[in-house]
Amino acid sequence: MKVSIVIPTFNRPGLLKRLLKSIRAQTFRDYEVIVVDDGSEDRGAYESLNREFKRKIKSFRYLRTEGRRGAPHSRNLGIRAARYPLVALVDDDDEWFKEKLRKQVEVFRKRWKEVDFVYTWAVAVDEKGRVRHRYDKSVEGDAVDSILRHNFVPSPSPLIKRECLLKAGLFDETLPSCQDWDMWIRIFARGYRSAVVPEILCLYHKHAVTIGNNPRAYEGYLRTAWKHFGLFLTHRPLTLLKMVWAAIRLRVRG
Repeated sequence: MKVSIVIPTFNRPGLLKRLLKSIRAQTFRDYEVIVVDDGSEDRGAYESLNREFKRKIKSFRYLRTEGRRGAPHSRNLGIRAARYPLVALVDDDDEWFKEKLRKQVEVFRKRWKEVDFVYTWAVAVDEKGRVRHRYDKSVEGDAVDSILRHNFVPSPSPLIKRECLLKAGLFDETLPSCQDWDMWIRIFARGYRSAVVPEILCLYHKHAVTIGNNPRAYEGYLRTAWKHFGLFLTHRPLTLLKMVWAAIRLRVRG
């Protein structure tokens, strides 16, 4: 069983190198790495990283877009280029613990016919390394109701059957934020089933951006709610009401 690791990156070669070191430390080794550079300005630094990690990682590919197209476009480019049936998604500023892939792949080996999406727990840390949030929800099987309530899947954690991502339509490149939440909603709404490794196996480096203080985050939140209005109305009408109320308060405040 093999894994394609897809990493979008933009202007963060130092952080990307930290992530790649954590990938090299994985106890599971049967993977390829696909780095998609979204037109970064420091091309020389990325070319240097490309040369370095082609020597260190058996299957390492570096792709580059001409001009900035956004992280969802980079993720989609990497997913389309992936050669293996399982895709691990992670951003360039996050980190994995060494047992992450091994434990997720083991779930797929034991439950391939019943599971399509395996995630892990994680901790979100700020710029100073302080823990700001623990992602420790356990959702197995039908996850539609849970994912509509809130995004319980931290972005550096999922390992997903590639066919699920393709059939769900890949990442929405028009959304300014909440692209991962939208993607998970579409995957689970198609009936694909979830499993969890109930251990903290990644570090999610969160920055000081919230829906309340960032217009792009706010817009993406509202557009995701509107895009899945029917699902929210059917499964989570109270959550929908809270989202509408939050939108009204934010608009009044702004």
